[in-house]
Amino acid sequence: MTKSAEWADKAPIDARTFKDFDLNRYIVQALDKKGYDTPTEIQLKTLDAFASGKHIAGQSQTGTWKTAAFCLPVLNALDTQKRAPQVLILAPTRELAHQIRDEVFELSKYMYMKSVCCFGWQSKRRQIEQLEKWPQVIIGTVWRVKDLIDMKKIKLTDINYFILDEVDRMLDMWFIEDIDYIRSRCLNIKQALTFSATIPHELKNLLEKYIWNDYESIKVAPQKIVASKVDHVFMEVPAFKKYEALKWLLTENPEQKTIIFAETKRLVDDLATQLTWDGFDAIALHGDMEQRDRFQTLKKIKNNDLRILVATDVAARWLNMNQIDLVVNFEVPNDPESYIHRIWRTARAWAEGKAIMFVSGDEYKWVHSIEKRNRLTLKKVDHEGNELVRSDQRRWGGWGGNRKWRNRFRKWWSWWWYKGNRSWWRSTSSRNSWSRSSGWSRSNSSGTRSTWGRRSSSR
Repeated sequence: MTKSAEWADKAPIDARTFKDFDLNRYIVQALDKKGYDTPTEIQLKTLDAFASGKHIAGQSQTGTWKTAAFCLPVLNALDTQKRAPQVLILAPTRELAHQIRDEVFELSKYMYMKSVCCFGWQSKRRQIEQLEKWPQVIIGTVWRVKDLIDMKKIKLTDINYFILDEVDRMLDMWFIEDIDYIRSRCLNIKQALTFSATIPHELKNLLEKYIWNDYESIKVAPQKIVASKVDHVFMEVPAFKKYEALKWLLTENPEQKTIIFAETKRLVDDLATQLTWDGFDAIALHGDMEQRDRFQTLKKIKNNDLRILVATDVAARWLNMNQIDLVVNFEVPNDPESYIHRIWRTARAWAEGKAIMFVSGDEYKWVHSIEKRNRLTLKKVDHEGNELVRSDQRRWGGWGGNRKWRNRFRKWWSWWWYKGNRSWWRSTSSRNSWSRSSGWSRSNSSGTRSTWGRRSSSR
């Protein structure tokens, strides 16, 4: 099977190939060099919508090559004879901006054009020197691009294509006003494109308010590949035994390229250091590292110089790392959506992989949230990989043991609460008495209110 067939295997696409589109022959040559001839669904729909001249808001799950979906049509529309910036691509992080720049470089390697990547923690003077050579494509982070615009180092009069990648994360990071500032200075935009893995309802309203009013929404339905192509399992491990379980797992899979996810930067550093001391070729990646160190880490992983990467969620969403065999969640992620972004590191473009999660007793509630949000079922296994039966008490967590008993108790509690006399509970005649309206509060000797248990509802 060719590389193109592998990466697009079982994707919901029609029979067209890249050669069936009106693409520049130099772009087709670059695609042939990469071994790709079959577009994914998001690429097909984007090429069709872009050809009709429409603004685009694209949504597709992680790992479907959204970057190439917007790079292909805008590079094809460039006027290579015109020495002026024509495309502006904004990204939320330095790593993603650098990744987009690599994709642009690979797809345009046979074209007579230039591109520049502008982001923080890099020499601003060097970036200005590159901008003075009039590149046709500018890729950058929001703050650095805004800074260069204020310095009058970026010419925006000829920007025809305005692109936002991972736009939902930009809004989460409070970039919306800066995006609006940059967008308002691009006066000759022909088409604007945004792409993301998720586009919630709130984001649609912001797109209409700040970006454009008339756009075509492209939504590629999430596939069941997450459930079918990735082996989702978890192991019940007490918190103090998780590191021993991790060492055992890495020892049992000595040839697998592995990413270990942890919630905090400190834990990432501790795990990477301890694994190195124990003879594993591990390295850390998180947001507090110097930019140079982060790029060197990614280069080592990409070149297979190291087998194990220990990372925070900075590596879960914005980094394109192929050939990852195993994803280990050392802790259960608090955000159910983060689980999907993490495990997709081992299922890029419908590849197969394995994801395993260590779960301690107080983390079962997050397991249920992950299953409910992502509509999947995690198998419980032992250290030998044998599937175990999950009990309702463990799965649903909480107090009271059996879930049915808790439901009966709640019915009795609800009857007592709604049918009984509650006047004493609501009484506010004395601030020294327990009060539901004050949030379980009482007065101290100084006359000020202090809170017991819950926060006061007046705050």
